[in-house]
Amino acid sequence: MTKCVLDSSVIIKGLLQPSPSIPSPVLERELDTHKKCEYILKLVEILPVEVRIPKVCIVEVAAVTRRLTDMKTSQIIAARLFSSCTLTCEEELFTAAWALATTQGCSGFDAYFISLAFLHNIPLLTDDLRMHTHAVKKGIKSLLIRETPVLDIEMLLSRDAPARNNG
Repeated sequence: MTKCVLDSSVIIKGLLQPSPSIPSPVLERELDTHKKCEYILKLVEILPVEVRIPKVCIVEVAAVTRRLTDMKTSQIIAARLFSSCTLTCEEELFTAAWALATTQGCSGFDAYFISLAFLHNIPLLTDDLRMHTHAVKKGIKSLLIRETPVLDIEMLLSRDAPARNNG
């Protein structure tokens, strides 16, 4: 079975369309990214893909969706993540995340996602450029969704792919 880590940016962008008030060139990119993220969420439902997330991802997604929608929608989304993803507790990730944060200087939040991908040797899908950069520096196979063709995303999710970059 294919496994991957989905960053909260992919989940949120897949569930919610970007604000039409964003300036035009950025809006076009964000609409394209939304479509890709929405497609990723559909793929992980229909393909045998195990999505792993740190528990803190549920908190982040709940907070952002609450700000952008309403409490009921936020609760439904959080409950769905709880039931559809493999959750990893902070205790499993803390030491690796702490080491990553101190060696690379990435955000603490990013360190949890990157450490999860690293510890389980699975790819990370994100639309956060800083997270992607730190993941690649750590040697993790990371896809920056806005820059990744749909075919590459499909290939990664439809087969067991090595998570570490070898070059």
